[in-house]
Amino acid sequence: MTINDEKKNFEVTVDHKEREIKQKEMLRFATKPMNCCVSVIDIVNSTKTTALISPSKIGEFYSIFLNYISEIVNEYGGIVVKNIGDSLLYYFDKQKESDNPINSTFDCNLNIIKKRYDLNQKLEDEKLPKISYRVSSDYGKVFIAKSTISSVNDIFGATVNMCAKINHVGNANEFFIGYDLYLNSKNLKEFNFKEIDGSELNILKNPYPIYYVKKT
Repeated sequence: MTINDEKKNFEVTVDHKEREIKQKEMLRFATKPMNCCVSVIDIVNSTKTTALISPSKIGEFYSIFLNYISEIVNEYGGIVVKNIGDSLLYYFDKQKESDNPINSTFDCNLNIIKKRYDLNQKLEDEKLPKISYRVSSDYGKVFIAKSTISSVNDIFGATVNMCAKINHVGNANEFFIGYDLYLNSKNLKEFNFKEIDGSELNILKNPYPIYYVKKT
């Protein structure tokens, strides 16, 4: 190896380490997790749907969907984290003593299901295809990662991962929750819960009950 080769390798190594340091500085994790209701909404058959849209209208399609849902989430006091492909991640926590994140989660997500017809009308008005979607939620400990380059914090943890996984299990245009959220909400009289048949849960590696939620 020549001196020039050694110099190049050294520069690459230094550059790689500098990038790692910058990435770590961009996200600062909270030392203690907090309990949250995490939610994911995902468009059903998005690949087939977007194939019907001209490239010039794709941005408008996602803008209408994401902004409409975000407005509903904000209305109920939820915190929108980010969009991941065709889905939106958001959560509810107890920001003050009077907050009830579980009730807010249920009311918000059931309203999102109800408002699909209004959303589809907006899409139709712009000559865009109608959509269906699934809304899932779960409850548990979440780590907050505060960004130094954005005002929006990210969230991480097993609850986030499970909420994303169960989103693929339920029927389209339904709201459903994981077992941990069910345990914390099953005594709420204003909501009905129906366990999803076990044969539908083969997408999950380990048994984990999931429940549809309806207003009483």
